[in-house]
Amino acid sequence: MSARATMTPAPVPVILVHGWNSHPGAWNRLGERLDAAGIPSARFDHSALRNADLAMIARELGAFIAGWRRQNDHAGSVDLVCHSVGTCITRYLLEVLDREARQEPVRQLIALGPPNNGSALAELFVDPDQGPALIRHLTGIFVPPGFDPAADAIVQDVRPGSVFMRRLRTAGVRPDIIYRIIVTANPSGDPAFFPPV
Repeated sequence: MSARATMTPAPVPVILVHGWNSHPGAWNRLGERLDAAGIPSARFDHSALRNADLAMIARELGAFIAGWRRQNDHAGSVDLVCHSVGTCITRYLLEVLDREARQEPVRQLIALGPPNNGSALAELFVDPDQGPALIRHLTGIFVPPGFDPAADAIVQDVRPGSVFMRRLRTAGVRPDIIYRIIVTANPSGDPAFFPPV
């Protein structure tokens, strides 16, 4: 048997993209498992870009991946694991910004609880009748104290009728990427579902 036949292929690196009003610490447990399995990973942090729209954050994700590739001398495919709005950011990078050029080689996009057609919750946040009560109920569990959805560019972009969501729907998925969707929930309203920094 040749040495070539017994070689194990290198694992595909994973880029982790957190969701809205979250941070890279949300990936701590998954990061430990990836490390234990010998799978290289990197966490894209967009928590400081709270006033940025999703298209701008998608461009930042592209720059982050390019920098990670240079630093690790990796030109091959990556897997992207995204939570919630992190999926919209990633899809915009791949399906809108990189759709024609396909310069970003991606094997698969794994989406945890993605609002692929927009978020009904974002729409409810801005509803004058239902929004205030919903925000009061979710303060400290899902939204920060003093949350104003009208001033949140991400909430505005993820509304089903937004220009951003229309661009995603129009672009469609890329046939060269495997898409996997995992439905998520926090039925008990446990704040630990979104761990603090």
